[in-house]
Amino acid sequence: MLCESCHQREATCHVTSILGDLMQKRDLCQECFEVLTPGAGTLAAAASRCEYCGGQAFSEGTDVLALLTGVEQTKFMCMPCNGEFQRYTLQDLAGLPEGLSHQKQLSALRSLRDRRDAHMRQWVSERGPA
Repeated sequence: MLCESCHQREATCHVTSILGDLMQKRDLCQECFEVLTPGAGTLAAAASRCEYCGGQAFSEGTDVLALLTGVEQTKFMCMPCNGEFQRYTLQDLAGLPEGLSHQKQLSALRSLRDRRDAHMRQWVSERGPA
């Protein structure tokens, strides 16, 4: 199978991203994978632990809220933390008012990101270790 980015080399990196109900699969050669995800090999090796509870990470992905506010950030999480992370994010996003100016949208998303991370720390402390 050829790389879907360059269409020249063999695809050896098979990446699956899941956000809510949306799943995207990409088949890339090593070179395109490294260009599209700089440092991914190092990050994956170093981040085998959930960033919230320290349990075994099962997922890795770009934090969409951070990306929308101009920050590229990767999250590593265990299954229980990922489930709560997604639930809380979707719930809070649904509560954002419509018709905000661009600046107010960015401010609201930053605030949501901060609330979500604080919620996750509190949720893990109440839940106990994984």
